[in-house]
Amino acid sequence: MVVNRTISPALKQLLIINLMLISFISNAQSPTSQSKFTALVREETGDLNGDGLADKVVIKMDTADIIRPLQLEIFFQQKDSKYRLITSSKKLLAPQYHKDGNYAGNVIPDLMIEDGTLNILTERDGRKIDHCFEFLNGNFVLIYYFDVIWDGKNTTTETKFDLANGNYSVESQQLGSDEVTVLEKKKKIRVKPLPKIQDFVPFENNKLY
Repeated sequence: MVVNRTISPALKQLLIINLMLISFISNAQSPTSQSKFTALVREETGDLNGDGLADKVVIKMDTADIIRPLQLEIFFQQKDSKYRLITSSKKLLAPQYHKDGNYAGNVIPDLMIEDGTLNILTERDGRKIDHCFEFLNGNFVLIYYFDVIWDGKNTTTETKFDLANGNYSVESQQLGSDEVTVLEKKKKIRVKPLPKIQDFVPFENNKLY
């Protein structure tokens, strides 16, 4: 059952802090292998289906492809401790490079399993983004979207979209202040059915509906 979702203070703080860090990006190297998605770049474990077993989520890179595409895979742990692949996606995560070999500005996403949900933390065009997925009726579906952008000075602007109940808002806040200014709020935006992780392509240009 889907419940109302809000981003935790710890996760929100992590997104804002990371937004202010300077990343140093190394140059792309020439591909030397013909393999597909064999380079493990991220891994996270935690219970995603409520059976008390530690499931596993991994991000792999195809280093043979010049654009360095990424694949997300989700495995459920079985009682014999083996892992069974539940779903995967090559659409969800943006590649690291353009076809001309230039860096595309896409940071490799972080993974976090929190309260049985999978949070995929990415960065796009200066925005720190959290896509939150939950395992419901046999599929991982998007239930919550959050992004934050910093103006480089004192203000952060947050977009929140709870797909489960349709609540959508854009708010701004001064760093160090508890006062929130609502910039945009819509009564209800219904998304049915909820996007499945294997079919979902991230929102473009912050267009959420």
